[in-house]
Amino acid sequence: MGRQPHALVIPFPAQGHVAPLMKLALQIAAHGVKVTFVNTDFIHKKIMVSLPQKAEEQSLISLVSIPDGLEADKDRTDLIKLTETVHRAMPGYLEDFILKLNQSNINEHITCVIADTSVGWALEVAKKLGIEAVAVWPAGGHA
Repeated sequence: MGRQPHALVIPFPAQGHVAPLMKLALQIAAHGVKVTFVNTDFIHKKIMVSLPQKAEEQSLISLVSIPDGLEADKDRTDLIKLTETVHRAMPGYLEDFILKLNQSNINEHITCVIADTSVGWALEVAKKLGIEAVAVWPAGGHA
């Protein structure tokens, strides 16, 4: 029997990006796919504070974080600076995270990366590591 599919989902760290990808990740997990949801350390802390106690233990999704490249006290509302820093720093952190996870347990290997289109560099990291990847546009549609 083959390994369980394991998707890594990574949104852009801004309002309007995290929630839609989290909803997608929950739907994927509900179909039996293991999901690791990667946020920046800054966003991850906000999410963990807002969750009820023990919610992560009961979740279908593993919530993890990597640095965004900005110091903890820096302003993250400057989207130009945030975007530049994310594009410069996060690819290396994501690659390191995937390599460590994939080396830790044969059953934990990432088999697919689902990335917000705003973090297209995540697709390049996946390709470099030989992992299938897909980009998702998180914006809502209007009828």
